[in-house]
Amino acid sequence: MKIKYSPSFVLSLICALLMVAPAVCDAQMRRMPHAFTNWQSTPEMRHATIAVEICDLHTGEVIYQQDEQRSVQPASLLKLFTTGAAMRLLGADYIIPDSVPCADSTCVPLPQLIGYNPDWLIEDVESDYVKPLTTIPDAGLSLREFVKKTNEKSLNENAELLPYLISGNCTLASGIDSIRTYWKSRGLDTDALVMYDGCGLAPADRITAHLMTQLLFEMKDDTEFRNSLAVAGLTGTVMYFLRSSCLMGKAQLKTGTTKSVVAYAGYVTGTDKREYSVVFIVNNSTAKVQTIRKNIEKMFLLLIP
Repeated sequence: MKIKYSPSFVLSLICALLMVAPAVCDAQMRRMPHAFTNWQSTPEMRHATIAVEICDLHTGEVIYQQDEQRSVQPASLLKLFTTGAAMRLLGADYIIPDSVPCADSTCVPLPQLIGYNPDWLIEDVESDYVKPLTTIPDAGLSLREFVKKTNEKSLNENAELLPYLISGNCTLASGIDSIRTYWKSRGLDTDALVMYDGCGLAPADRITAHLMTQLLFEMKDDTEFRNSLAVAGLTGTVMYFLRSSCLMGKAQLKTGTTKSVVAYAGYVTGTDKREYSVVFIVNNSTAKVQTIRKNIEKMFLLLIP
């Protein structure tokens, strides 16, 4: 006998299945090990946020997640949204010009404008994070060379130039809007992307670990973008990170560091020979930056297969 189901029953069944699906996915994730939870419970981490997402780069399987949808300060991880969009919108062969007409309402020539974003904290502007410029940085380089130098060494002034080059009318706001629009067109959850600059110094900048993961997946087959990232234990801002470990030379990473942020994001080849996208963002710890870095390094070795 053929059983007929009412439309309301079918709808209820679909809803039930949709509710179960996330639980199934969660069940497939590995639980955070005790060493991680112990670190999280230490006094200096008690009020901190640790946003983590580690995924298998080929299957998309989530290996670990924690607070992946929480809005956090990215610091220089934001440069990946800026440099990635520039590579896609301008092309790797684009040549960095020696001057750019600036249409911002301040009417300040661009070389003077970079390094004086009103959304930055004055202590950041006066620190080594940003240096006043008298010339366009690295004019004459191809964009692939410029982006590699920017990401590998985390150069704020270089990243601040890119929104103006991307912009349709040579303003920072227009450039940022073009960056957001591009990533939205690629399916990224740009509701989680709050940008006030191109480099990540603005205290109000926000992303989520999951949004960062989405960008890493979008760019995973872009060899030039991936090669712009520093190599753990060997180059750039991660020259001493994971050095002499089993992951030395096997991680392409971007760092993010301010007074309240220590973050890493990129691609890692595990000891199991599989590739992973890794996002690890710590906000508002009271520990010293170097101590946080050492603990994140331990977590990399603990969490990545």
